Amino acid sequence: MGDHLGSGQFGDVFKGVWERRHDNLDVAVKTLKEGSSEDDKVKFLQEAAIMAQFRHHNVVTMYGVIKDGEPVSLEYSSQESRVTCLYL
Repeated sequence: MGDHLGSGQFGDVFKGVWERRHDNLDVAVKTLKEGSSEDDKVKFLQEAAIMAQFRHHNVVTMYGVIKDGEPVSLEYSSQESRVTCLYL
């Protein structure tokens, strides 16, 4: 992960790169704090489930969830490939 972009309720947001087969995409990686409660993990993953349903040019696109190990993270990107942070 790259530069620290900000902090939110659940943890920190970092600049990242989603490496795809033919190109790369700048993303914002929203992380869950290490040692977070089970309740916070559930809420964080509920956010992911909700965001995965949106497909609109005014809403950042969620590209994935990494649940293997800690911290858990969500990857977002805007339609224009600018790094965009989303705070709920």
